[in-house]
Amino acid sequence: MGLRHRLKKRRPSQDAMVRAFWQWWEDEAAAKICTGGEGFADPYVKRLNQRISRISRGLAWELGTGSVAEHELVIFAEQPAQAALARRVLKAAPAPDLHWEYSDRRQAAADFEELTLGISGEDFAAEDFRVRLLLNRYSADIAVYHPNLAQLPENKRMLPVSVMLDHAIGQADAAAWIGIVEPVLQPHPEDIPLTGLREVVDRLRAGALDEHGQPIWEELHGVAVDGEPITAVVQVPLVSAFWPDFDQHVAIRLAYLTELGGGQPGGTSAQRLQELEEALSAGLGADGRLVATETTPGRRTLHFYVDSTTSAAWQLEAGSVDWPEGQVGVGAEMDPSWSSVKHLRLR
Repeated sequence: MGLRHRLKKRRPSQDAMVRAFWQWWEDEAAAKICTGGEGFADPYVKRLNQRISRISRGLAWELGTGSVAEHELVIFAEQPAQAALARRVLKAAPAPDLHWEYSDRRQAAADFEELTLGISGEDFAAEDFRVRLLLNRYSADIAVYHPNLAQLPENKRMLPVSVMLDHAIGQADAAAWIGIVEPVLQPHPEDIPLTGLREVVDRLRAGALDEHGQPIWEELHGVAVDGEPITAVVQVPLVSAFWPDFDQHVAIRLAYLTELGGGQPGGTSAQRLQELEEALSAGLGADGRLVATETTPGRRTLHFYVDSTTSAAWQLEAGSVDWPEGQVGVGAEMDPSWSSVKHLRLR
């Protein structure tokens, strides 16, 4: 009697599933999904859901009206851990045309006040949402009221709030500029419409981005756990919202020789550190960015975030190995939420 082995079917790679999805989309779905009497053909909507789930169950999707094209397909991450994947799916998308455009973020809806979201048998009209603000320097905390929130169990109240917040100001701006979000069951006399957040976001953006749309930098001073002075220089906003494909944290720790008062490098050490920061940043190109530095007496830590699908982390390590002033330590970890620099984030 011979032995028979059951061969397991190898699951296609995620990249292969992304390519297969867009091939199906171009060959079949894009033309036919818009033929339904209600706007979208149900059989293709169901197949769209199945095929995106095959890529990852952490991805969600929406169909809507495009800003330039007739329609828009949005494939987005429901959690920050999947944001890099959503961006890679977008990069693999076909070029937009007259009929379709593509995004990996929910966009602010031009007709937001006309939207109504149905959840658990309750209707959440956009015009009925109200917001109470607590403005910080670079963000806003909000309490969100809608009369139908009380009809939902507590663990479901955040869903209509987060969906309509994304459609009011856009998913990227919600992640970048809105801090604490709390659903509340009572209105407040100082509440504003949800669309009023657009003006708030415009003011926050104007205060944090330069004339080229790039983050400004702030210098922070404190005391480390060992009692030594610490100086941090950080970009604002220090969030992944605008760089979702930079999902890997690389920390480079550099010992330096020449110190000034207050634990700062001086002389040749200061010059060498500056030159290394510039060289490493330039070498990354579009594959990553320096987002913060921390300096204590005799040591500087450079915080980079890079695209984990590239060789950027290796390039950073290779570019710092010949540092002439002392020991070099390089650590890399997956961190799509940028939690490793959360302690440096300015609100």
